[in-house]
Amino acid sequence: MKADSQTPALPAELLSRIITWLVPTVDRYASTLPHPDGVDLEDTPVLPASPNVDLLSAALSCKLLHNLSSQVLYRTPLLGSLKSLNLLAGTIAAQVKNRNDDSLRCATKIRCIHLPPGDGLLQPGDTLADQNCYTDSLRILFDHATRLDFVSLEHRQSGEALIEFLRASTVCRPRRITLSNLSFSAPPFSTMQSLAPLSEVTHLHLIKLVPPPALLSFLVGEQIVSYEQADVSSGIKARLSPRKTLECLRLSLLPPDALVNFEAYVAWRKAWKLYEQLSAHQQAHEPAPRAPHGPARRFAVQEALYDLAVHSSCLPRLRLLLLELSPLGALPSPREKEQESFRSVASTRSHDIRRSPIGGVAPPLRSRADPGANACKAQAGDSRATRFDASHFQDAMRTLPRAATLRQSASGEALLEQLADGLRLENQGGLDNDDAASTISAEELRIGERDQYWRHVESGKMALVKLWSSCQRDSKLDVPNDSPLEVRIVAARSNGHDRHEEFQDFYCQAQHEPFQTSLASTNRSHHHISSPAGSTRDTHREAARQVGCWADPDVFSLVETAPYLSFKATGASDHGWYWTGDLPRETRQASWLVIPSRISKSSASVTER
Repeated sequence: MKADSQTPALPAELLSRIITWLVPTVDRYASTLPHPDGVDLEDTPVLPASPNVDLLSAALSCKLLHNLSSQVLYRTPLLGSLKSLNLLAGTIAAQVKNRNDDSLRCATKIRCIHLPPGDGLLQPGDTLADQNCYTDSLRILFDHATRLDFVSLEHRQSGEALIEFLRASTVCRPRRITLSNLSFSAPPFSTMQSLAPLSEVTHLHLIKLVPPPALLSFLVGEQIVSYEQADVSSGIKARLSPRKTLECLRLSLLPPDALVNFEAYVAWRKAWKLYEQLSAHQQAHEPAPRAPHGPARRFAVQEALYDLAVHSSCLPRLRLLLLELSPLGALPSPREKEQESFRSVASTRSHDIRRSPIGGVAPPLRSRADPGANACKAQAGDSRATRFDASHFQDAMRTLPRAATLRQSASGEALLEQLADGLRLENQGGLDNDDAASTISAEELRIGERDQYWRHVESGKMALVKLWSSCQRDSKLDVPNDSPLEVRIVAARSNGHDRHEEFQDFYCQAQHEPFQTSLASTNRSHHHISSPAGSTRDTHREAARQVGCWADPDVFSLVETAPYLSFKATGASDHGWYWTGDLPRETRQASWLVIPSRISKSSASVTER
């Protein structure tokens, strides 16, 4: 600054650009799984460093830099503790009390906010006094932050974040909302004071939360069940539903069996609808359709998906539905499975020897010649296959004989039946148990159930897409041909959307919000790892929407484009790779593409399973 005229030595636009460069650039795919440029499935960027120290130093230089720095500081406050929330709320309250100009208030500068994790639980550095002010601070924030566009919060049963957000006095109408449920039950949307803050949402991300009927009714703008509370009905009548704005919906950490036998559930709901249309006399002589067997958690998810599909005509702009299933965990390696089998056989023989009338001492279960000891050491050195190994997997997929492919696709379906037959023979004292068991290899025993699980998931996805399409046709909704609903089954987060993963996604989406991403996306020709060569988005506007967790690819597309992601190398480098089951290795949607479950590293030869 010049001392005489207080005129900036540099143009304000240039100073603004300098302040912007103080903020670390965040990759638009930083929270995408798998990362497009990642080496393996677990390769994710580190969290960006906080620019607050540099921004505060710039803010103390002069009035102009203070205004420019404060805009960046308050734009995306990531509140890691209750104390930081209380300090922000105190600043807002002081400015409101002093009747500062709206353009100078920090509340109007906040565009994206991540509330403290734990929904009111004490964080490192917090005190009980900070906890007591939690509710008041939330109220001050939501009453004055008029320009909030992205809100990320957590909910627990005795927390206040969601309750304070869904109040009539909340002035913001964010377009992107991430809600993580920490409770064992769904939030009571039917008793919330007002659902109006959800009225303009375009991207809704629900973590560990199956949409209850009250929330679904508000989203589609119609009452799904007759016993909805008056608060939901009044919001629908006031046309506050986001039915015309909702574009993307993501349901994360659903039960792993959420799509298992979904086609049977659809058939039951359709049969029940026909049964309800019968007269009382006809119903008395006709048995009611029986619901498919399964746990209640699966029933709740399938009920929500079915109701959403049936009312899809009420959501003309919904174009993306992401479903993240909770992981089942990695399969044991072949050597670990061999080790378990050895221990089982050794234990059985030891038990038989001890019970033998001849007597004697049972041999030790572990010796120098024990292959299980070597397997344990090899398991400790297992490492994931990387993108540099992709050629081996592509070669294995091309060289796998067609007959083996067909045999492999059918083996999983018959595996459990063969196992059951073997058990029946054993119970009946049959003499051909060894012959029956020999038809099932050790590798088929290791991978059979997981293969069948992924086939159930893909069948459930196809049933959902078919149901959605049929409901669209029946409603005669005029949907543009270039914007049909896309359903993706996405990979599960390894840590279950913990604090680190939530912060990463917040940073990613906050820096690449639509209002922030104008021409920046045109400078990046990023091809996603799940996109076949030459397949790109038609417009930059579409590409800008695919940010963070919203850019997660469908796991079945990875069978062709990144087959190495769910494989690990066993011990030494010449032992090849084995399938972990984290992602599917086959898909019915691309002419039965199948990745062998075991691949040799030296010559890319296939161990057919």
